Amino acid sequence: MNWLYYLAEANIYLGVFYLAYCLFLNRDTHYQLNRAYLIFSCIVSFILPVLQIGVLRPVKPAEHVNTINYARPVQAVKIITQEPQTITSTTAPVIEHHFTLQDGLWYVYLIGAAVFLFMLFIKLYTLFKLTRNVQSVKEGKHRVIYLTGTDAAFSFFNYLFIGTNATGANTIIRHELVHIRQKHSADIIFLELLKIMNWFNPFVYLLQNSLKAVHEYIADEQTAAYETDALTYSSFLVSNTYGTGGSSITHSFFNYNLLKKRIIMLNQKRSGNLARLKYLVAIPICVALLCASTLAFSKTYGWVDLIPANIKPAGRYAMVNINHAVKRKHLKVTQNGVTITTDQFSVDQKNKKVVYKAGTITKADRSLLLKNHNIKVEVVEDSTLFTTKDGKLFLPVVNVDGYYLLDHFLHHNIHYTSAKGEKGGLVEVGFALDKDRHITGAKVVKSGGPKLDAMALNGFKAYKGIINDDAGKNYKIGVYFFTDDYSIFKTDSLGKDPEFAGELIITNYNYPVNLTSKGYEYDESGIGFPGDDNNMSNAKVVIYEKNGEANWYYKSKSTPADLKLLKDKYGYTFPSSASAIVQMMYPKNVKNKRLAYIFDVASYLDAPYSNHFYNHIINNIEYPQQAQKTLTGGVVVLNFNLGNDGMISDVNVAQGAGNGFDEAAVNALQSYKFAIKDNAGKHSIAILFCVAEKKYRPVVSEKMKKDGYVGELSVSDVKSPFMSTSVKFPPPVIAPGSPKAGVN
Repeated sequence: MNWLYYLAEANIYLGVFYLAYCLFLNRDTHYQLNRAYLIFSCIVSFILPVLQIGVLRPVKPAEHVNTINYARPVQAVKIITQEPQTITSTTAPVIEHHFTLQDGLWYVYLIGAAVFLFMLFIKLYTLFKLTRNVQSVKEGKHRVIYLTGTDAAFSFFNYLFIGTNATGANTIIRHELVHIRQKHSADIIFLELLKIMNWFNPFVYLLQNSLKAVHEYIADEQTAAYETDALTYSSFLVSNTYGTGGSSITHSFFNYNLLKKRIIMLNQKRSGNLARLKYLVAIPICVALLCASTLAFSKTYGWVDLIPANIKPAGRYAMVNINHAVKRKHLKVTQNGVTITTDQFSVDQKNKKVVYKAGTITKADRSLLLKNHNIKVEVVEDSTLFTTKDGKLFLPVVNVDGYYLLDHFLHHNIHYTSAKGEKGGLVEVGFALDKDRHITGAKVVKSGGPKLDAMALNGFKAYKGIINDDAGKNYKIGVYFFTDDYSIFKTDSLGKDPEFAGELIITNYNYPVNLTSKGYEYDESGIGFPGDDNNMSNAKVVIYEKNGEANWYYKSKSTPADLKLLKDKYGYTFPSSASAIVQMMYPKNVKNKRLAYIFDVASYLDAPYSNHFYNHIINNIEYPQQAQKTLTGGVVVLNFNLGNDGMISDVNVAQGAGNGFDEAAVNALQSYKFAIKDNAGKHSIAILFCVAEKKYRPVVSEKMKKDGYVGELSVSDVKSPFMSTSVKFPPPVIAPGSPKAGVN
């Protein structure tokens, strides 16, 4: 139906342009400008619908404007589904296609267009037969064809047809030659083709008649210049009123319906030069219609955004949107020889906390920080293009707000096995939600082939849970079936469709899932992505029960009882900090063809260690090179003493891992030169060296978690391309005579 929607919008615009012509320009004698306006109207009316001004469209800014936008449902819901049903590719039921009113309109349109195309063909064929007349004379670039025993006179492109019985032949020929020289027939054929496409629009017929009239006014004006005066030529027209006309696609000298108008315009006073300004009315009309195209029509064919909005709207779906390099500003902050890169930081000044951000800090701010607090601040930019190791773009990672249970169900119950050489593809499934928000009327609206269509459709029909979206509305979800061919993602954007609800990816191999220590599957949000506060206050998790239930838990809203339930029943604890790693899968028997995913390297630290300390270690620890090559990880537990001044000393290894891990952990901890607001005395910390490619995270022995244990800090063999948005600096140790300053 997109084609019919497009035609409807374009024909509305065509009607607006034609009404403006009738109101402002129809009586003017600037005939060439009238001709240009009418042709311009026909063209621009079909261009405007595909244009948009994105900045005009009201948008809701995403919560975090960064390289990645990642969102989950905003309210806790509990949804129960039936026991999972296995959906395989072994059955391929026939997809139901019901005849609808929309289908009927489409067929009626096609029949009408076919009829008008056939009529044009008949007209052209009739003229072609006349050109075969033996009584023809070649005169310069045109050919005169004499029609025996008739008084007809008309022209078509370079052919001038005139009857042997026509009177005033010289005047008639002079008139028709104007049509030939100015290519008026090209205008008529253009309008005929437009009429085939838009045969249902009465304005097309009216516009074609007006254009033909303008052609006659032009030819009359130039022919009358050769006569004694306009009155003499007018008398000639009247005396030859009832001559024989030609086909509707030709310019016939004898046109009784236009005679009165031709004589009036021929003798009308010429329009002045100021009247030319009226033709500028086309500009505000174009602007108004372009705004209407953006604001009044919901469509998928608005392909060209002339002025895109600066902030992308927060839709009902979220995806990792990093298909191109994005420049981002950061702050490189150095104090006491320690450098941290962040998006913002705060400093205590005169009992007031002052926050400095990458986008707003000034040169004067940086000078004062260096002078008064010995803090060196640099504004740096980076452009990161996220790709897999073989250069493939990082694919979308999608989770749909309100659709997470459907997403979970489909991933577990559509089992895609591909044949050798099978490419995969995209299937778009449309459906409605009934009053109870269950899926109804599921159908394939964009086919990926019988096999993929059947698997996707069976999956949607098998889902008996509810969806947390508006009841009574229609929605569409794209299902990508991925093997090892990235070209399936080079499709038209689905997101422009107002019914679009999201998309998901089904692979022909097992995609990694997150499991708690007690075997419960879970998904997290607000963990390790730019835009999330490093204290993880935005963190939330959905736990999938064994019976198909799902529960959301929010860290900021969870009670101590909730946190205890998460730990004791499900084996889950909210991280204190995390970094997100872009990682790849390695499917069996597939070399260098893999799908990217996010591996969250989570840390679990006591509060005094979860912000600045965590960021320092992450940025300064060196993962042993040999261990990186061999994809090796391990756990190092360090003992350290915290003095009364909060400074770390007496670092030693309580449990080693070898392979250079011990030295890396000790060096990183010893490099931290800031005071920590924790109890003085002996403490211990576990440094976990994780392997992203294997999604490997070593386990800390419970016997190592003695009194003074502050938690586990995880680092990865692959550096995260992201960083925390806010770092709070603890007060440094104040040397005698130095200014007192603290950064939080």
